[in-house]
Amino acid sequence: MDLFHDSPLFTGVRQMLGAFAKQSIRPIAMKHDRDEAMPWDLMKSAMAFGMTQTSVLDGRKKLTGVEEDPDPKKPKSQARLAVAASEELAWGCAGISLALGGSGLACSPVHAMGTDDQKQEFRKLLSGVDDKGHVKVAAMALSEPGTGSDISGLKTTAVADGDHWVIRGSKQWITNGQSASVFVVWAQTEPSAGRAGVRGFIVARGTPGLVPGKKETKLGIRASETAQVHFEDVRVHKDMMLGVGRSGGLADTKKMLDSTRPVVGSQSVGIARAAFEFLLDRVKSTSLHGTPMASHQHIMFELADMQMEITAARMLAHRAAWMADHHLENVMEASMAKAHGARTAQYVTTRAMVLLGEEALEPGHPVEKWYRDAKIYDIFEGTGQIQRRIIAKQLTGHNPT
Repeated sequence: MDLFHDSPLFTGVRQMLGAFAKQSIRPIAMKHDRDEAMPWDLMKSAMAFGMTQTSVLDGRKKLTGVEEDPDPKKPKSQARLAVAASEELAWGCAGISLALGGSGLACSPVHAMGTDDQKQEFRKLLSGVDDKGHVKVAAMALSEPGTGSDISGLKTTAVADGDHWVIRGSKQWITNGQSASVFVVWAQTEPSAGRAGVRGFIVARGTPGLVPGKKETKLGIRASETAQVHFEDVRVHKDMMLGVGRSGGLADTKKMLDSTRPVVGSQSVGIARAAFEFLLDRVKSTSLHGTPMASHQHIMFELADMQMEITAARMLAHRAAWMADHHLENVMEASMAKAHGARTAQYVTTRAMVLLGEEALEPGHPVEKWYRDAKIYDIFEGTGQIQRRIIAKQLTGHNPT
């Protein structure tokens, strides 16, 4: 398995985005965390690096200049590139990383299930800037007030009415929910069909009845916008339903998560690595009770454990992405990458807080920020408990109760 160490393509991407994170993200990370504001100016300048809001649809050419082989049976590199890039950007700032790539959540189902006309319409809706002069962004409206990880319990409905569908319901914790120019909305079209009745719809901002709601105040990832979105008899033309002619329903949605969860796991690795490197630099240059910190066995053993967990989490994310690129079933591996990455980020940032002591408790300290950012990774894209349930079912064929 290619883990990117010998690949000039992946090495180049990591180096380019690592430099971008160091030079452009880190200097503004604290300000955007404190102000709870999207980094609109950076998002515009990031487009020069190929980080467009439609990069998931555009493939790797925008980022690398290399054309992907169009043969659907051939191995790809998009999932592995996303994993490699996500670690570097989250090392800079997890919230800013999500702001830069948040539209990819909505692009993923359009890329996987959309027709050529739908993809063209989606790109059109994301072209240019909005009425505030901001880069246009997209939102995937999936989670609801009563259905977070359990996406099979969606209450939002879509009812057929001639050539249109009428969408009713509310979504919560939606990335880019307040500012998005286009939404991919998931709704139940046929309650009697259960999971098979869940479908996605492309809905443009400004459609009557689409009402962006309250922006959430969050513990971490504060540079990424999260908001409610309400759908009050929103009429959408039937041509904007994703997955027409497919029988997967919710299964298609879950399959999409098998590609995005390794990316989330890789973002966790970026946070953990940032805290680890800060602590390691401190240990190398500081004394404790008159002796170098690096000579204290209990501290060095903690650092060794951190390095092992970070490396293991990175390998899991890379393997899950490699399997996705080679069209292999990766349900269990994707969940392991997400769950272990989240656990590693929380473990490393928590122990770094303890070892640094009172200084890390000060607001504005980088480790304090990383500690807050890490928690969400055990929650969104399916909680840690949901990931363990998926893994257990893959092992035994039974859902644990």
